[in-house]
Amino acid sequence: MAIDRRVTRAGVYAEQRYQRGLESWRRRANPLLAMLCGPFIVAGFVVLLVDRHLLPWAGGMICGAAVTMWLIFRETPPRYVEQWHDGAEGERKTEKALQPLEKAGWTVVHDVKQRYGNYDHIAVGSSGAYLLETKNLQGSVEISAGVSRLNRRHDPEANTLVGSIPKQALGAAASVKEDIQRRTGHRLWVQAVVVFWSDFPEQLVETDPCVYIHGSRLEAWLAQRPEQLNPARVHDVAAAIQDLAEV
Repeated sequence: MAIDRRVTRAGVYAEQRYQRGLESWRRRANPLLAMLCGPFIVAGFVVLLVDRHLLPWAGGMICGAAVTMWLIFRETPPRYVEQWHDGAEGERKTEKALQPLEKAGWTVVHDVKQRYGNYDHIAVGSSGAYLLETKNLQGSVEISAGVSRLNRRHDPEANTLVGSIPKQALGAAASVKEDIQRRTGHRLWVQAVVVFWSDFPEQLVETDPCVYIHGSRLEAWLAQRPEQLNPARVHDVAAAIQDLAEV
């Protein structure tokens, strides 16, 4: 029996968080910008109305500079808001990387809502089920003894520990495992995979129980995984994650 596939899009949750943050930033920034830039914009328009030699040119410069400053400041929210936009872009890259597998018969859903947050991607094929957590971080990622660190070129001493990444992926994979078991009655291991679109020199690190991989290698790695499930089991699990995406 064919599965009624629900079309899902990656990055929706992160993009919505970014847009909400951006709108909040604009509401807060606009009054301040009106006080700082407004007088210059008004003065520029007034000067433009006076046709005396260089005055129109000077007025245009004043007005243009003030408007430009307003727009740049207004469209540059704090970094923690921008990170949601980076995350959405990373998730869309993962979505694109998984498209060849979908054409080959895999079932993939994106941006699956849960009570708190979302699952970035869930993929099911003959090799099993995978919970994919996308990370599009600013810097170079290093995995050592299962511990992930983020290094930044212009601040090499920072060497930031990002230990929440595997915990987040493993927790999501465990939740998906429970959801599949509830819907199918079968116990099934769900592999947690962290997909990096940052600089990741190691490219692939397979630890127990989490896998870290650069997005450019994701499709090939999944396609080469050994077969674990028979067609009937694949169908049941695929139907379960489609149901999960529709909740």
